[in-house]
Amino acid sequence: MKFALRTRFMAVMSVMLAFSMMGTAGGVKAAEESNPPFETEVIVRTVNQFKNTTDVLEFVEMAERNGVDVISMNVKQDEDDEVPSGQVFYQSDIAPVAQGYEDFDALQEVVTAAHAAGIKVQAWIPQFHDQAAFLQHTEWQMQALVDGVQTPLTGSNGSEYFVNPIHHEVQEYERSIIQEVIENYAVDGVVLDWIRFDNYNMDVSDYTVAKYQAEFGYSPLSIDFDTDSTQRDQWNEWRTDQIGQYVGDIRQDITESSKPDMQLGVYILPPEFVEVGQDVSKFKEHIDFVAPMAYFDDWEFNSDWVYSTNYGILKDTSDRISGQSVDIVATLDNDWTDDQYQEIYKGIRDNYPGVERLSFFAYGTWPEAELSKINERTTWPTPDWTPPVEEDYPANLPAGWKARNIGSMPGNVTYSSSKKQFTMNSQSTDIWGESDQLNLVYQPVRGNVEMIVQVKSMDRVDGWAKAGIMIRESLNPDAKHVDVMLTSENGASFQYRTETTGGTTDQTTDDSAPAWLKLSRKGNIFTGSISSNGRHWNKIGTVTIPMNRQVYVGMALSNPGDDTGNKVVFGNVKLTQ
Repeated sequence: MKFALRTRFMAVMSVMLAFSMMGTAGGVKAAEESNPPFETEVIVRTVNQFKNTTDVLEFVEMAERNGVDVISMNVKQDEDDEVPSGQVFYQSDIAPVAQGYEDFDALQEVVTAAHAAGIKVQAWIPQFHDQAAFLQHTEWQMQALVDGVQTPLTGSNGSEYFVNPIHHEVQEYERSIIQEVIENYAVDGVVLDWIRFDNYNMDVSDYTVAKYQAEFGYSPLSIDFDTDSTQRDQWNEWRTDQIGQYVGDIRQDITESSKPDMQLGVYILPPEFVEVGQDVSKFKEHIDFVAPMAYFDDWEFNSDWVYSTNYGILKDTSDRISGQSVDIVATLDNDWTDDQYQEIYKGIRDNYPGVERLSFFAYGTWPEAELSKINERTTWPTPDWTPPVEEDYPANLPAGWKARNIGSMPGNVTYSSSKKQFTMNSQSTDIWGESDQLNLVYQPVRGNVEMIVQVKSMDRVDGWAKAGIMIRESLNPDAKHVDVMLTSENGASFQYRTETTGGTTDQTTDDSAPAWLKLSRKGNIFTGSISSNGRHWNKIGTVTIPMNRQVYVGMALSNPGDDTGNKVVFGNVKLTQ
């Protein structure tokens, strides 16, 4: 269900800006009247939750106690973990039945128990991530172009077995499984998953190459898939068309089945993943609902990316389904903070009032405590909730220095007076896009300034953690800023946001900790440099940005990772005005 690839796209507009756009009317409304409850859908991985009849009965009873309206049940394995992807959990004459389910029809048991409790059941049927079919039919295997060679796709860890979404026999096979489920089980809907490729460089099997060449007159093997180009765009557009046609064929199958009114939906990835060839606008006329995976922290975005009216996953989904009566089922995680749920629920209610159902995914088993929390939240935001106010946090620092978590994410700092060094940490944060989340140890300054610091070490941080010097026009997450940063695995960068709420730009160079960094302001000209010894400097970049005379300068740390033991040590700090 969750897309394992880590996104290269980083954080977007700020939480505080989003609430300012919402205005005060939404807050007054929430205080004056109770919110209608969201419907609750829970996504269940069968291999973890349903191993026997007792498991089914206990879960359905638990779901009924906690107000679950829909169970989206995994009837075909999605990942290659406990059992191979492509194996099924019902009595199939088409697909291989998973070990342990030969005499236990999990789908039938769940449908019977859930319907008796008044709960609907959706058959969650992953499509092209299918190890069983991949190994059984070598001619069906998804081929990736790797160093100029057509290579069967098994993923970086050998556990992502894709079959070719374009091959007619693959399509016929996957569609036959859907038809079998619809005809033999009283499910209330079908929801598709893994209807995509994995990157630009696939599928490049002989089958697909021949089909593409016949239509466009050239081979896709001639495309540089690592570089944006007209040919790559044409290739990607063609692939998204194939996926759209495939969903249309499934709708036709349903129309011609004994249950022509069966609900059809799709789980979709964020719009930033253009390389996978999935675009809901290509199949919106064939579906009844779409479930965008709004796991903002997994994708390394700020929380307002879920509900903003300017950008983000619900904005993009809403735009792409425009003109069709397709319901949006926002698919959320089950491990966020209460403030994040309050904020996101409020944002959805205020900006996307047509969203009536929220879906929640758990990779393992569902404990009752989690279902209970979801049930408690159905009418959130609570009338008395207000967004947390960002302010400096207490820290024992040298005179003049203050510390703040911009973007309201966790982080702290300690100072060693004997070593004259600062040790900082930060979690689930990033400096990028239209707003930032970071830990900042800062001073307000006026006019020209130069700051030098040595990043002495970076431990237990994400490869895209950024540690260095920053100058910000304000302490708001969306402020203009300039910084010079060192990452743990991806070199050094000179970054800047030239407009409030604007995008972030960077210039990069290859370097790693330990290293010295320097950032200076002269008028409105900002320059970032790096050194191996603090004496001989190499300029990374320079930019002119009109900023207020008073700005905030200091040591900044963002870390997309969630290891609570992360730490970055700054030493040899020198601030000159």
